[in-house]
Amino acid sequence: MQVHHIGYLVKRIGDAEESLKVLGYSEERAAEYDPIRDAVLSFWVNGSTRVELVEPAAESPLRPLLARYKNSPYHICYIADDIEKEQQRLEQAGYVMFREPEKAPCLEGKSVVFLMSPGAGMVELVEASDPTGKEAE
Repeated sequence: MQVHHIGYLVKRIGDAEESLKVLGYSEERAAEYDPIRDAVLSFWVNGSTRVELVEPAAESPLRPLLARYKNSPYHICYIADDIEKEQQRLEQAGYVMFREPEKAPCLEGKSVVFLMSPGAGMVELVEASDPTGKEAE
């Protein structure tokens, strides 16, 4: 599977965006609120590398991770040609789904699923294309 993005947990998205600019990143998708994750998200690119900045709201289930890890990468998202098949394959390899598959508003409503592995940590799968066949970006 190809990497779609690296999820980076941040306390203040504006500060993180300024730091990414210094590193040569440019904004791909402006910050917007994701009600499913109860967080503000933005996407930044530098060459073929995409970073998703995630600022959890006060009541977000991600907030405890921020308290524990501070500003840091916390998941890698992979593009899955067949998200259900890849999820099953990972589960057979010992990954555990901890969040039911759902649509991601900040990824044009594509389906995503989050899984955990003791060896690899948190991974996210995003479907490769929407119903019209458009490739995930």
